[in-house]
Amino acid sequence: MALSEKANEDPVQTHCKREILGAFWPQNTSSALAVRESREHCPWNAYFQHYTAECRKTIEPDGGKHATVRQHQDIIPIIRQLEEGRTKETIKLSLAALVTQKRSETDKQHMAEGSIRLAVRLFLMVDVGAPSKYRTWGPSFLPWSDEQTVKAVLTNHFVISSTESQDTVFKEEFTAFNLQRFTGLEIQWTNNLADHLRLIDNDRRLYIFHHATFLQHQTRHVSKYHPTYVTNCSSDLFPDNFINETLRTLDLLFPRQDAESQRWLRSQQSHGEDAVHPDLALLDRNTMFSTDRRAANFVYWRDELVSLKERFDLPKPTSISQFWYDRRNRTQWYTFWIAVTVLCLTVFFGLVQSIEGALQVYKAYHPVPN
Repeated sequence: MALSEKANEDPVQTHCKREILGAFWPQNTSSALAVRESREHCPWNAYFQHYTAECRKTIEPDGGKHATVRQHQDIIPIIRQLEEGRTKETIKLSLAALVTQKRSETDKQHMAEGSIRLAVRLFLMVDVGAPSKYRTWGPSFLPWSDEQTVKAVLTNHFVISSTESQDTVFKEEFTAFNLQRFTGLEIQWTNNLADHLRLIDNDRRLYIFHHATFLQHQTRHVSKYHPTYVTNCSSDLFPDNFINETLRTLDLLFPRQDAESQRWLRSQQSHGEDAVHPDLALLDRNTMFSTDRRAANFVYWRDELVSLKERFDLPKPTSISQFWYDRRNRTQWYTFWIAVTVLCLTVFFGLVQSIEGALQVYKAYHPVPN
């Protein structure tokens, strides 16, 4: 059985990927079928890059004393308890009872805590609990007390935005590629939903949650044979419509019809093996119509999107390349570059005249003999 293999195995084999997806989300068998033999074209490649990295960071340090998880199948019961709405304390007690080695109660509780956090990062792709030296996911983590369920944690964090929309509309040029090119923002891919659209480093870097395949899988699926029946999946743990709205932010930032965005995304796939490669599903996002681009249509991510739009509309170019690429105001762009051209020509001809004058002075004092 593939699920009995070590969870920190790298890479995860294709047959094992199928079983993991089928066990995590048994109500949607299409997820397992989506795993193809070709590693280069598997839509779940980005997710399993994250899966393997998280398992290794949790299991391998200090001989495995930070988690009870050893095999893939050890994660499944934790996920089921999360779905059942059990508190963290209840899940910790059930996991601590499974530790057979001679360990103190404190160590058992620590291992149980680490296993729960790992399961949440794999099943919900959200970082929970206080940071530790073994986890360097990102700047955001969701506090989780022992008395809370994970659903309560997600509901408390992902709340309705406070910003008034005021008929704000995100135009077609409002893309992740143009945000980077016009404003100088550095795009950083994140595996943590809590970091999505967050600015860090004095607003110089922008985190984007890129796992479109994962998000698409979390949307509710209507039964083929019972159209009125909607299956449950992990999106039930998130606030209503949160997953769909997050997907729409990706539709906005990575438009399928924008050739430059498509080329840029493909270039991200050519980075080194250790680099984070964005989910290929970003290349095939849905088309957004003008009515879909209103800020009023975004409930959970409106604050972040409006903040990015303000920066996008009033950029402060810091390099010549930003001045060159930002052509939204054609009159201003032409005026600037005409002025630069005139300045360069003035400097050039001034330099030529200076050199010519210097040569004339030199020849006056050093005439060429007949």
